[in-house]
Amino acid sequence: MRNRKRTHRVEVAMNDHEYKKFLESVERCGMTKQAYLLFLINNRIPQPRPKKDFYDMIKQLRIIGNNINQICVVAHRTGSIDEVKFKQCQDELNQKILEIRSAVLLPIKVEDGNN
Repeated sequence: MRNRKRTHRVEVAMNDHEYKKFLESVERCGMTKQAYLLFLINNRIPQPRPKKDFYDMIKQLRIIGNNINQICVVAHRTGSIDEVKFKQCQDELNQKILEIRSAVLLPIKVEDGNN
């Protein structure tokens, strides 16, 4: 968030049901109440905190990427494997990692029609 100096306080009234939903949403995202509300004010819906298997998946993809890189090194040394194809595989793997991270970690942009 750009403006670090926050001098205005806001009090919000909620009924029990609304407050429970609010707290559940905050907990799911692993954020503070303030951070969650600031995301919403800026037309962003925070993503739920990823499960442990997400990080395990990323770790496995990175291991695969390292293996591909090692194969490329051997291929370059021996000249027996198409380096271009392996480089393309490595680039594709890195792109997939970015896509997974974006899908799971980044907040969702909300179009409010006023911009």
